[in-house]
Amino acid sequence: MSILILCDEYPTSRWCLDELVKIMECSDNGRKRPVLPIYFLVAKSDVQFQKNKYDTAMAAHEDKGRYNHKLEAWRSALSEVGKIYGLLCDQKTPWGEAIDNIVEEVTKRLPPLPLYIDRPLGLDSELEEAKSLLEIGSRATSFMLGIHGDDDDISKFVTELYNKIRPHFVTASFLSNIREKTSESGGGLEDLQERLLSEMGEEVKTKIGSTFKGSSEIKRRLGQKRVLLVLDDVDSIQQLSSLAGGLDWFGPGSRVIITTRYEHVLDDHVSYNGVEVKKYCITEGSNSSVKEENVVGLEKDFEIVINQLKEEDSPENVVSIVGMGGLGKTTLARKIYKSDEVKKLFPCRAWATVSKEYNAKEVFKSLLKCLKPSTSQYEDSSSEEELKQKVSRCLQGKKYLVVLDDVWDAKTWSNIKNCFPEKNNGGMILITTRNDRVANVSESKEPHHNISFMDKEESWELFRNEVFSRKNCPPELEPIGRSIVETCNGLPLAIKTTAGLVAKRERLEDAWEEIMNLLPYWSVAEEDSSEVMMEILKFSYDDLPNKMKPCFLYLGVFPEDEEIRVRDLIRLWMAEGFIEPIQIGRSKATPQPEDIGEQYLKELVDRNLVQVVKRRSDGKGVKTCKIHDLFRDLCISESNKPGNNTHKLSLLSNIGSYACLETSNQPCTYSLFVYGDEEEWSHHIPEACQVNVLYVTPYIDYQDEYLKWLKNSKFLTLGFYVSSHELCKLQSLQTFHRATIDNLSIGGLKQLRHLNGVLNILADEQVIKDKMKSLQTLSYVYADSQLGSLLDNGCFPNLRTLGLFTSYEDQGSAEENLKSLHRLRNLGKLKLRCGKDGRIPLHRIAFPPNLTKITLDNFWGLNSKDMNNLGRIPSLKILKLKYGDCEEETLFCGTAGSFPQLQVFIMIMVMRITRLTSEEGAMPRLRRAVFDDCPYLKELRRDPPDLLYAAALETNASPLGHCPQQPAGLNLVI
Repeated sequence: MSILILCDEYPTSRWCLDELVKIMECSDNGRKRPVLPIYFLVAKSDVQFQKNKYDTAMAAHEDKGRYNHKLEAWRSALSEVGKIYGLLCDQKTPWGEAIDNIVEEVTKRLPPLPLYIDRPLGLDSELEEAKSLLEIGSRATSFMLGIHGDDDDISKFVTELYNKIRPHFVTASFLSNIREKTSESGGGLEDLQERLLSEMGEEVKTKIGSTFKGSSEIKRRLGQKRVLLVLDDVDSIQQLSSLAGGLDWFGPGSRVIITTRYEHVLDDHVSYNGVEVKKYCITEGSNSSVKEENVVGLEKDFEIVINQLKEEDSPENVVSIVGMGGLGKTTLARKIYKSDEVKKLFPCRAWATVSKEYNAKEVFKSLLKCLKPSTSQYEDSSSEEELKQKVSRCLQGKKYLVVLDDVWDAKTWSNIKNCFPEKNNGGMILITTRNDRVANVSESKEPHHNISFMDKEESWELFRNEVFSRKNCPPELEPIGRSIVETCNGLPLAIKTTAGLVAKRERLEDAWEEIMNLLPYWSVAEEDSSEVMMEILKFSYDDLPNKMKPCFLYLGVFPEDEEIRVRDLIRLWMAEGFIEPIQIGRSKATPQPEDIGEQYLKELVDRNLVQVVKRRSDGKGVKTCKIHDLFRDLCISESNKPGNNTHKLSLLSNIGSYACLETSNQPCTYSLFVYGDEEEWSHHIPEACQVNVLYVTPYIDYQDEYLKWLKNSKFLTLGFYVSSHELCKLQSLQTFHRATIDNLSIGGLKQLRHLNGVLNILADEQVIKDKMKSLQTLSYVYADSQLGSLLDNGCFPNLRTLGLFTSYEDQGSAEENLKSLHRLRNLGKLKLRCGKDGRIPLHRIAFPPNLTKITLDNFWGLNSKDMNNLGRIPSLKILKLKYGDCEEETLFCGTAGSFPQLQVFIMIMVMRITRLTSEEGAMPRLRRAVFDDCPYLKELRRDPPDLLYAAALETNASPLGHCPQQPAGLNLVI
């Protein structure tokens, strides 16, 4: 890029004028390379038409007569640069603002960085083939390339192609997810037209107004530029006609790449717009990011089990899938459970994971969660027998399918089976087990379905799918890849795990040979297959970076099949000192350890060592996770090996009740995990030892004597009442969960980062003086005058998550107490929970500008004024309304421009409201809307009719996507 400072004195310099001529020649008057003119105290027209001082200067050159042979070139260069819109700096423009404007404009006009790709597809040959079709070297003509196919990786493919060829073009634009961005949205195409022009360096000062005008602007402004345009995921001719209606819209040598799932769209473009479109087909495939759907070699198994489930004339109503761990029993059961055929056969379905450490109440709660999703959260206080009866009533008279995954023994089955109604109305039970005796005791249909090991071709197909996302393996890597797969002996879990670490390496022969040389050679005939498989899984552990090994081994302390909260896990890693700080330059903010922990977890997931159970509301972050029981066994065995420098793990006494860690670098420091109702946990801590971590679930009673072990603790989760006086003595505390504390003074807790419970916090002098600079999470704290004073004094400068609790007594003063809430500049998540009859006047509160998520819980009296104020928060992406009622039957969700960044809108058990309305232009980026158990909600209306349902609409947890159907009783007014 060339930056020209054009001032009054500029034309008096022959050197400047000569340089200007060269710049304009080399950049082809700004068409090949960007040119940014800065009009400094001079009018643009003076430069273009050589008026005023520019006219005087040129006349002086002409009078001297020495440079008349250059005059024409100088005048021409000035005229051309004067045609370019740049930046105007006049006497009213402050110096700082002028510099900021220049930096912003330069950044905008510089060639963009390559688009981000999390993992290359490994389709180098296909990319070269597509690139050859584009004939990048030819500048004489322009044409379009249409890439079509059913593969969900088509967008990633075209992203890699775009990055390869982008440097060959003056300007470029990549418009992604066009189908989604234009679905049911009248302004979608106009927004895309504006974005196309903006990304190609064309300033769009006003709204285009119509697609016809937008098409004309594209053709007028880009008709002489050699551009690269990618239109990703197109599904209609209207989109193509509005964004790339003809080859004459762009300059010679331009290329337009179109991706679509529907080949006929490309044919229609040729027919309607008379353009030439070359075609390239991507091989069919499915989304590789959904690991559990990457099923290979189970087609026959699927058919056999489905047929057994269909046999209604058989007296048995139990079907069993039997096989050793890691063979794919759960994968097959999940494939069956989610299949369209089963959904039609069995209107009522439920799933529970049983596991070796059987917990009857948790199993019945899991079934109720599937059968009664809106009420299962209130079942915690029910006894085992009460839960069993509730399950039975839910199944009574229904044609159901219940999946019991990972049943270990006959006693467990005998306990569970009593929840099924005696009178069967076509209901079926599907069991997965390692023990064929369980299948016999349950009187499963004969023959029990035994899953076998994969053969060589199935093993290779699964490995290739995992590493290359269902694409072909480069020929030079296939022999080495097959050799690697053979060491897995046909065990799917071992194949996936090995593929996870191979996928992280470079796709080069040397890199794969290194892996192959590290894999020992085993003989299945000489060793037990499970031992061989464990050695294969261990290789994945050995391949982890040293800093992540303790993080992985730590997962062994959780019970089998435990659904682990990711935020708790990361905070535990921090307490144990597993997360190493990252050293970066001074110009960048140091990453928080919580963020580093998120990256560690992502790495473990990418390597197939950890399974994702639940995603967060945005669909991106991981909320809960788990590990396969074989990996858990690996964690325990590795931790207990002599000389292990990470930590020593001991499962004490009643296995599964509690676990104890002894850190090797601090031999007198223990971490204790208590599960269930174990009251004697303190007896297992040696004298003169300290507890670093105490993780208790669900509850134990607090005793004063515990303090002697806890005074150096960094992580505590306790379900009891703790006095403020006792807690203040824990000077090393980083994370504290689940306690009720009155009149808490936290000024002395300098290391505290996360505080969760029901809290009254005192505004003492120490807190106000020293601030709580480490505190990241504070939830739930009463919104009283004490909190108000702490907010007024800026005591939480780095707070990222805040949970507020307001009671009926506090609601009158809530506005005053929260008047400084907006000063929390780093606050990203805000949770508001109301006590009985409590209400927060949302319409009178100034919210922090960087909030991305708000959850309103147990509320009443929500009205349109509140929604309008929430809609003014510029960065809000997620809004959740749970368990409350509205003041008005019709809730107005905003005017044009409100909720500008909102992507997810969730309403769960919201009463009284019957209609949701909004103006055109509200919630323009919404992609997901959930309405669950809102019994009075009958209508969603927007005027004009492009409503919320440009998003994926879900009701009662049933996704409707973009289909024109709607749930019974809910009208989508369009």
